[in-house]
Amino acid sequence: MLKSLIQVGLLFFSVYTVAERKSKPNILFLLSDDQRWDSQGCYDNPVVKSPEIDRLAAEGIRFSNSFVTFSVSSASRAVILTGRYSRSRSNGDDNLAAIACPENWDQTFPAILKQNGYYTGYIGKWDIGVGEEGFQYGINLFDYWGGDRWHGNYWHERDCNFVINDGTVHKKEIFCSCVPGKEWDASLPRTGHQGMKNPIHTDTEVVPLKVSSFLSTRDKAKPFFLQVSFRSPKDPWSDYPQEVSDYYKDDSVPVSATANLQSALKQPEFLQNSMASDHARSLLKTPGRLQNEIRKHYRLVTGIDVAIGKLRRILEQEGLSENTIIVFASDNGAFLGEHGFWGKWLPYEESIRVPLVIFDPTIDKEKRGRVIDEMVLNVDYASTFLSIAGVKKPSYMHGMDIRKLMTETHVKWRKDWYYEFTWTAKSLGSYVTPIVPSEAIRSENWKYILFPDHQVEQLFHLKNDPFETDNVVHNPKNKKILALMRKKLSYYRDYYKK
Repeated sequence: MLKSLIQVGLLFFSVYTVAERKSKPNILFLLSDDQRWDSQGCYDNPVVKSPEIDRLAAEGIRFSNSFVTFSVSSASRAVILTGRYSRSRSNGDDNLAAIACPENWDQTFPAILKQNGYYTGYIGKWDIGVGEEGFQYGINLFDYWGGDRWHGNYWHERDCNFVINDGTVHKKEIFCSCVPGKEWDASLPRTGHQGMKNPIHTDTEVVPLKVSSFLSTRDKAKPFFLQVSFRSPKDPWSDYPQEVSDYYKDDSVPVSATANLQSALKQPEFLQNSMASDHARSLLKTPGRLQNEIRKHYRLVTGIDVAIGKLRRILEQEGLSENTIIVFASDNGAFLGEHGFWGKWLPYEESIRVPLVIFDPTIDKEKRGRVIDEMVLNVDYASTFLSIAGVKKPSYMHGMDIRKLMTETHVKWRKDWYYEFTWTAKSLGSYVTPIVPSEAIRSENWKYILFPDHQVEQLFHLKNDPFETDNVVHNPKNKKILALMRKKLSYYRDYYKK
């Protein structure tokens, strides 16, 4: 009798454990590269065709005020991975190795998810840690690995090792074999696919192949977390997929009111000399040239959209669409000539503001199709992924749980936040134009910027001046808000320090 009771108890526990495990949702995290918030239709872009992202937003939740705390790829991705500000690793120094490298890989959110029963995978651009050592950390961190070195490339041969690698048994031997004789250097940036016999595009063709590979080889007894890091829409912008090559050719492409030489030449001289500003001014000098560059950029954005459509169809075919939460975001924004700037780095909206769309089929339908205006940050993603998995956020993570905004009412949320950019790029050598370091406080209505190397301050009333053209830092009427912003910057700087 006792034996029978024990067997029944064990059977009940086994069934309960499996049911509990299966009830946990899967997570598909889609991260684009250098994509600003206003480059999709659902963010009111009048030109870009993005039906799949727009559908995600219509069926899910769109965040209108989504930002990054450090606007450059490697640093932002390390913030996402750790759920911690860069300052906590670098002490605010000009040290990219510390900024972009987690101190303890076991304390990153993928490691915690794995410890709590998730099967994990990674596909696409990695760019975290230092060189090959950082890449190997990534391989060991995830169960399935389809990551690429450096920034990756837009085109691969169909039989390239990177494309056909199984991601599990042979994941430590993954490399790009598209350049014979230079297998371990082939991931270095290249443009186009000239000379390739059977080229396929990374985002629209390689990514869906690898996602299918991940889903077929995963441990199906476990929920999964899969991150797909698209190559797009980072430069070179001419490397868009063939299926979108005719897009926007005849479309009129609006440019920002601040994308002109007059705005560029109003900037302080040290900002005019910051990285890539000279390139922006060269584009602004020739009518139509900037618009042509933006058209290329938009084609890459639409390429991402094509890929997302393919991934959603794969989930539907696998019977996974009703229990898979899809999160779409970008690692940082990008200037398109505004203020005479190019690239990212600086703490203006075009650089720090990114899209965030979350499709969650597990929440009530009446809560979907909304726009949430609270300010959310990339440092929040780790806490949010753990919350989705039913795992308590560790005390060392700085971020907040975005899902509370999606499922609860009257959530106490941040009213301001701290931005930092301490890397100058001087370590890359004298042939590189340095980046001007900056810090900022961004609140709902105000932005305070400090360029510490030059002791220059800026203050913008975002509600009245959304394009950040009128620096009111010297207006006596703003003494109180200026003093408050200075105090907040000093507080956050010390709070997030190591």
